[in-house]
Parts: sequence; C-alpha cells; structure tokens
Amino acid sequence: MSIKHIWIVFKKEVRDIIRDKRTLITNLLIPIILMPILVYFMGGGMEKMEKDIENVTIALTEKSDTAEIRSLLEQNIFGDYPNVSFNGVVADPTAAIQDDVVRFVLDVEEDFAAKLGEGTPYKIFVHYDETDTKSLSSYGILTQAIQEYSQKQVEQRLIDMNIDLQILQPVSIVPINEADENAGGNFMLMMIVPMLASILIAVGGIPAATDLVAGEKERATFEPLLTTQAGRMSILLGKYMTVTMFSFVSVIAQLIGLLIGGLMSPSFFTMTSPGGQIGNFNIPIGALLLTILILVTLGMVFAAVELGISTYARSFKEAQTYLSFLTIIAMVPGYATMMLQPDDLQLYMFFIPLLNAIAALKMSLGGLINYTYLGIALGTSMLYVILSLAAAAWMFNQEKYLFRS
Repeated sequence: MSIKHIWIVFKKEVRDIIRDKRTLITNLLIPIILMPILVYFMGGGMEKMEKDIENVTIALTEKSDTAEIRSLLEQNIFGDYPNVSFNGVVADPTAAIQDDVVRFVLDVEEDFAAKLGEGTPYKIFVHYDETDTKSLSSYGILTQAIQEYSQKQVEQRLIDMNIDLQILQPVSIVPINEADENAGGNFMLMMIVPMLASILIAVGGIPAATDLVAGEKERATFEPLLTTQAGRMSILLGKYMTVTMFSFVSVIAQLIGLLIGGLMSPSFFTMTSPGGQIGNFNIPIGALLLTILILVTLGMVFAAVELGISTYARSFKEAQTYLSFLTIIAMVPGYATMMLQPDDLQLYMFFIPLLNAIAALKMSLGGLINYTYLGIALGTSMLYVILSLAAAAWMFNQEKYLFRS
C-alpha cells in the first residue's frame, strides 16, 4: 500500500466522476434546486393554512336571522374577534358547509333572551364539517369566543348577587419553566436537520460507489486498473476516499438548498416555535467538534459498506438494486426518531450506527450536551469504521467476489 498510489487513484476517480454529468446533476444540482422549492412551498403552504384557519366565516340560519341574535353574536360574543366575519344567511346549512360557502353556520334558539333573563342555559347550534382540516382547526376559535362570553355572563350574575368572583377559581395554576437554559426551542431544525444529514451521509456516496467498482466492471476498465503498479489496498482506499468525499458533497449541497429555502420561506423553520422565532444556538466548541467527527465517521462507515456491495455486484444495475435497500435501511431510524427531543434520547442510541449520529445532532442543536454520550457515539463509530473497512478490504481481495460473473 502506497500513499502516492492512493492519492493518484483518488485524483483519477474524482476526475472521472466530475466528467460524469449524471453524478453532478444527482449530487449537486438537483438538491440545490429541489430543496428550496420544497421548503418554499411547504413553508408557504403552512403559512397560508394558518391564515385560512384564523379567518373564520360564519352565516346564520334563516330562523336565527333576527336583529337581536345578530347583536348577540356580532357585538357580545365575537366583538373582540376581528378575524370572525359574518357572511349572510343560508337556507340549507348542510349545502353551505359542504360547498365551502362558509365555514360555520350558527343556529341560536329564538327565545335565548328570555332564557338568559331567567338564568337558564340556551343553545347555540354550530354546523361545521369535521372532515375539513380548516373547519376542524378553526372550530376552537369559535368555541373559545362562546365560552368567554359564557364566562362573562356567569361573572356578571355573581356580581349582581354580591358573590366574590374568586369562588369560580378554587385552584390557581402557576407555571414554572424548569427547562435547561441552554436548551433551544428550534423544534423544526432538530426534527429535520439530523434526519436529513444522517440519511444523506449514509446514501450520498451510492452513485459514486456504484460507478467506481460495478460500473468499471461493466465498462471493462477494472481489470486493467488492477494490473497497474498500485496495489489492491491502494486502489480500494483511493476509491474509498472518493466515495466518502462525495457523501459529504451531497450533504453540503442539500444543506445549501435547505439554507436557500429557509431564506426564501423563513416561516418553514419557525412555524412550530413560540412567537415564530428561531431559538438561540449555544453549542460548545467541544460538542460541535465531536458531532462533526461522528458525522464524518458515519460517512466513512457507509462508504465502506457501499464499496463492499459494489464489489460483490456483477453489474452497475445489480449494484443499484442492492444499494437501493441501503437507502431504505438508512431512512428507517431517520424517520423513527424525527419527533424525538434531546431529553428523550437514550444511552443505547449512541451505540447504534446512524442512530448515534442522529442523537448527537439532536443533542447539539438542543443544547443539552452530555460529553459521555458523545464520546460513546464517536468511539463506537470509529469501531464501525474499522470493521466496515476491514470487510470491504476482505471482499476486495476475494477473487470470487471481485470477478463474479
């Protein structure tokens, strides 16, 4: 094994991949274009939906269309809700709801004033579509307004009876936030970035790995390469470095696309944050370095696995088939842990490949740093690098796999 030969093979493979427009388009151009479009439409769609939910349209049934009921609804119940607007009278509430003419149709008992004066409850019937997302979500706005009005009536009755209003609140809730001051509130970032980065690192080198061994077998350029002065281990490590590099090129391209998308649609990252703000980042330099090293070793592990699979495959198409299963394997832990928060992380996660990278990223972005856990993740990742590279080297030295036909 020669460092000079490794470097020569590495440069040769990088030049070959750069010349391949398919790889450049797949690894660089498509992520940078598609990711901003995806983020823009998702963020814009969520923002539009939130506005649609907040803007509530109401109509009355024909029998409720009286000046007294209109005054009750417009001035007393919904007077403090400028986002609630009245849209006339409908003869058929069912048709009006299903045809999206209005979101709600209200039917108030005609003798509500008499019942209110007697101190007996009256009913307001709310017609809405429970299967419609906007209708179901904005139903809470409607009920909140009615409940607030009902509470005011109760308070007024108690005042008229010279009863202290504190009788309505026997228990007072005092919230005390015990969250770690370093813990961030970047839920969307903690949900998306670890999943996206870990999956892309795991599968980003697949196009390069498929081409560098299985592709060369198919083009009949692999055997001449083995006859050069470079030893098999030098050739393997040169290809291994190339696959590892392109794994991270793919991730960087995706993150650039994500950043561009975030600039185009900032609401995408803040739609689940209190006040619509991204939380402060305060990642200690030690934790940041450990997390980066864990991600690097993750890429090295999967680069070796991908090369081993490509070595085993007879052809480019066969390698693609095998490596497609690797994509599914990488996606399972990414999606399974998407909703986990830093304080939900368990020790065992830092021992498992790919899970340890996801856990480390969530921990760093969340600001709840545990250096013991990060050390375990890095140590196990380095062990997996050695084992995966040893397996790829063994495969590369087996004639029955290398020249399988």
